[in-house]
Amino acid sequence: MLSLKRLIYIILAVAVLGGILLVYGIVENRSSGGSQEAPFSERAFTETRQVDEGQKPRIWVLGDPQSERYGAVFRNVCQYCADLHLAVIADGRLNIAEVEARDLVVFCDGTVSRYVDLNELEGFVAEGGHVIFGAGVDGEMEEGTLWTTLGIQNWDVPKDCHDLVFKKPLLPVQPKQAFYDGASSSAQIEVIDDASVYIEDAKSEVPLLYTRDWQKGKVCMINGTFLADMHCMGLLAGAIGTLLPDFVYPVLGVKAVFLDNFPVVSSANDELSRQAYGYSVTGFVEDVAWPVFQGISLRTETPYTASVPVMSSSGDDFGMIDDDLLMSIGSSIRQFDGELVYGAACSDETVVFNQAAIDEFSNAFPNYTVRGLVLEEGGFSPNMLKVSGADIRVVRSTLDDGDTRLSWENGLAMFPELTRGSGMEQGNLFAIYSLLGAYGMVSHGFDFSLLSAWDGKTAIWDLDKKQIGIFESEVLARATWLEGRTLAQTEGDVRSYQTMEYGWMANGDSLELECSGIVKGQAFFYHTDARIIDAQGLSYESVGNGYYLLRVQDNHASITLQEGE
Repeated sequence: MLSLKRLIYIILAVAVLGGILLVYGIVENRSSGGSQEAPFSERAFTETRQVDEGQKPRIWVLGDPQSERYGAVFRNVCQYCADLHLAVIADGRLNIAEVEARDLVVFCDGTVSRYVDLNELEGFVAEGGHVIFGAGVDGEMEEGTLWTTLGIQNWDVPKDCHDLVFKKPLLPVQPKQAFYDGASSSAQIEVIDDASVYIEDAKSEVPLLYTRDWQKGKVCMINGTFLADMHCMGLLAGAIGTLLPDFVYPVLGVKAVFLDNFPVVSSANDELSRQAYGYSVTGFVEDVAWPVFQGISLRTETPYTASVPVMSSSGDDFGMIDDDLLMSIGSSIRQFDGELVYGAACSDETVVFNQAAIDEFSNAFPNYTVRGLVLEEGGFSPNMLKVSGADIRVVRSTLDDGDTRLSWENGLAMFPELTRGSGMEQGNLFAIYSLLGAYGMVSHGFDFSLLSAWDGKTAIWDLDKKQIGIFESEVLARATWLEGRTLAQTEGDVRSYQTMEYGWMANGDSLELECSGIVKGQAFFYHTDARIIDAQGLSYESVGNGYYLLRVQDNHASITLQEGE
């Protein structure tokens, strides 16, 4: 006869064994059999209707799109404002009499006098106008008319500034100091003490972004050509937020991480890999690199989208696929709620399919439907959608792809990769934080063919794994309010972001938000000095620095506010 104690031990052992078998069965089912379908779900949308824009500002953009020095600033500002569904007025010269109280004026040229009478502009600010000088100001005597308004004491020739110090809250997530790897052409200016400096150069202490209250109005100076780089659009979003008492704008609200050329398709570098790491390429991927990314995925709830290259402009570019690596790593990615997609590297509109690779993929995952396509290099061609056995719903583009970088048309979504590579301390961190403020998302890619490289002296992975750790701690771990997405899962987010209409009206201790045709859960950033104490029709979360992330569920939502302390 069993004792009670022995019986309890047996029951516990059976329970533990049963749990292990259950987990094993789940994992096995996810890596083989009928659950191979790519992650995809239809999203619920609200009804489409006409929306009163209320206090949503119009943006008067002044500049010359053909200017060699400032043209990119003008084009990028227009593009970004259009992304936010803000009405853009770019008529060439500013008629101050037509500017409404809710409007903002943005100059995209350092020679402001080309677009407005400077005395009239000074009077406009004095009477309550809001102006952003998005490309700094030139040092000609004519521009000195504005120096009193701008609080400029001294001006010297522009220089590139790279080491940026954040002095005041501007972005939802920002560092104390960051490296910018582009050209800024920032005038070496001094400003009076009543200017509020948000960013300055670490060495010279030259103000790079500051605001100043002038009589009834307010100005913001972005000192330099930062906005010629789309990666700096967060500075414009932050600048608008500093000038308006309430600023609501749509964002994606997601995080997406891409592993290109993963699993590695060729074992041609086995000898070098053994010299550098003591592993074959397959062993390095399975036992060294992939566990690092697995840990990040678990800790930050971030699924991966891994791409297998199957398209090129020349069949000579195709590598060999390691079947065992494809099966083991591909199955593991799926176990971590990730997605497998095809990759394309086409230098022109010619598209050659690697049918052997497609067949090998289909054999490894017979019940899996590929719904995403990654553009590893080159542009998009509709011929890419003709890949056999796939149902491409979302294409990953790049930030600089113009009209196709972020779009939804005829059931095909374009979702941009915003940043790329492991060089977090060499410019990526600043770009990620800036674009997080601009678009409310992280979309970052790693190329595994580069992570396993070796230059004969240094094992690149030994350097890159530190930078990947920084990406986890400084980005993913700080932006926990973003929802993880694989590429196919972004379809509803992109469609909603591109096709919605919205407007808002702030009135004392409340804000009303009207939307049309949004996916349920559509994200908005709300920048305010007040504090949200209640809401209807949406959820909200404070993300820092005066920003709230709103997730709207209905066409009409309301917020109750309390003045900040």
